Amino acid sequence: MLKRMTLLHNTPSPFCRKVDVVIEHHGLCGLVDIQNAKTHDVNDPLELENPLGKIPTLLLAKGGAIYDSEVIIEYLDEIGSSEKILPSGADKYLKLTEAKLVAGITDAAVLVVYESRLRPAEKFCQEIVDMQMAKLNKGLCWFVENLPSLQKLNIVNISLAVLLEYLDIRINADVKNGTKLGQNIGQWRDDHTVLVAWLEEFNQLCPYFIKTCPYR
Repeated sequence: MLKRMTLLHNTPSPFCRKVDVVIEHHGLCGLVDIQNAKTHDVNDPLELENPLGKIPTLLLAKGGAIYDSEVIIEYLDEIGSSEKILPSGADKYLKLTEAKLVAGITDAAVLVVYESRLRPAEKFCQEIVDMQMAKLNKGLCWFVENLPSLQKLNIVNISLAVLLEYLDIRINADVKNGTKLGQNIGQWRDDHTVLVAWLEEFNQLCPYFIKTCPYR
């Protein structure tokens, strides 16, 4: 019998939300206690359980911690009873590469957010923002030409959907204003209308995607 676990978590982290979706998919909500983590707080349990102090971190009932999001998702996919979201078969490594591409785009977006929201104004570096935005846009353009399948939930379409809504809330007309998804339209939408339609279809495939949204 599976025992209760604790997920050290924070919103609106896209890495945490990916894990949230997989927990919902596998019906593990009753086995995972969500605990808000205070990153950069040396006294927070997160710092004790994860040397990097990064979210999400999953604490197992038997002791020990699993991190980062990709490792947690692999573990949940192994213990979960629903259809697997990680790829297998002949195209396994191609799909894992696509998932890594989304992760890389997400990393670029987070760096833009950090530069815009956390860096003191006198130390703000536009070159960093421009470089990361170029990676972000190039990655999105690749997905415009290679839309992830929506026949069933998988790690690629989950990751891309989470990323797009993260861009809505964090990289919009004013990245320092607002916290509600409905009030912010991401800059990505005008140049990637194919992905706008794709995201709407994904919401139909994953009815609990809205439930995991921390921005509404």
